[in-house]
Amino acid sequence: MIEFPSENATLRGKLYVPLAASSQAPLAPLVTIAHGFSATIHGMTADRYAEVFQDAGFAVLLYDHRNFGISDGEPRQEINCWIQARDHRDAINFAETLPEVDPDRIAIYGDSSSGGEVLVVGALDSRVKAIVAQVPACGRELPPEDPDGALFAQLGASFLTGDVSGTTETTKGPLPVVSFDQLGDPAFLEPITAFRWIIEYGARFGIK
Repeated sequence: MIEFPSENATLRGKLYVPLAASSQAPLAPLVTIAHGFSATIHGMTADRYAEVFQDAGFAVLLYDHRNFGISDGEPRQEINCWIQARDHRDAINFAETLPEVDPDRIAIYGDSSSGGEVLVVGALDSRVKAIVAQVPACGRELPPEDPDGALFAQLGASFLTGDVSGTTETTKGPLPVVSFDQLGDPAFLEPITAFRWIIEYGARFGIK
């Protein structure tokens, strides 16, 4: 179990070290992994990806987003994509201190909602050397044109120092993630396939 600070909360997860690592081995490249939207690292497949990276010789920092799973943060189940993006940045800050890790070879991995976040972090943080964005959620509309870079500069300012807490534009939840009855009990993810996946993985014993 590892933990590190981010935006006045403590995030927790697991560190996977390459099995061949030793005091004589070169420092390992590292991948940070955070799950998408409302999932957690225990029993919801992200740990399987971490194991594959580990087998390939990477160190992996796998953690739960704030307000979810084993990480701290209130209110529980509230999602703020800007704050989660800063969590990715602070995971890199922590990874750079690990004695097993090569700080010049850090990649970030995100799935779904987190996939969109790693695209932003990778564009704004020069320490990121590679990005894996699996089925990234980037919104329903294409972004406007930005010929002079003003919108990109605004994006960077929001990421670094902007007040992104507690607004309807930045915060989602708490609200059911899935529902078998969208009319009577609406939820964020509408497809029935999302409901089936959450029930199969997220409703197992011991999953938060």
